Amino acid sequence: MKKTRNPEQTRKKILAVSEKLFLEKGYDNTSIQDIVDGLGGMTKGVIYHHFQSKFEIFETLMSASDNGNTFFDWNGATGFEKIQNSIKSELSSFKKQSIAYSAGVLLKTPRIIGEQYIQSFETFVPELEKVIREGIQDGSIQTDFPKEIAELILLLLNLWIGFQIHDLEANELKRKILFIKKTFEGLGVPLIDDDTLQIASVLIDQLKK
Repeated sequence: MKKTRNPEQTRKKILAVSEKLFLEKGYDNTSIQDIVDGLGGMTKGVIYHHFQSKFEIFETLMSASDNGNTFFDWNGATGFEKIQNSIKSELSSFKKQSIAYSAGVLLKTPRIIGEQYIQSFETFVPELEKVIREGIQDGSIQTDFPKEIAELILLLLNLWIGFQIHDLEANELKRKILFIKKTFEGLGVPLIDDDTLQIASVLIDQLKK
């Protein structure tokens, strides 16, 4: 009697093998054939039944690493705490950041950079601005520029650091994070404290090792 393969289990196995390969070889250096070879008897057809491309596998793994959050993790009693804790949560997501780091060539393509830029301003900035305004109302944030602060957070952390992370040495990245810390302190919104700086340093060391 022919054994029927469970589609959900197959999908999970494809993701597990892909994640292992992305972390070991890098997304850019992993081919669909590499994934097939790690699946023990499955074919390319099985992979393409569940995923349209290697990039879709990558996106699925990144989404799974978010644990259901689209980008932010709003935990905290005030608007300020929510934003600060969200930044810490992102920097502490070592597996997610490692998978993203494995796709250095992919993430520097004009299409991906353009999509990230548009998504930041159309989706992430409005969401972040709402919480900044919440912080203004509860007194935890003092600024007359909530939208501009939201844009600056995403431009510096998501785009400025994100798209240079492969090209810069660890000490250069840490210097930039320190610069961001001092920039927000100068604006009266000290979102990056010493604890966040330490988390960022640990992440950078792990990615660069």
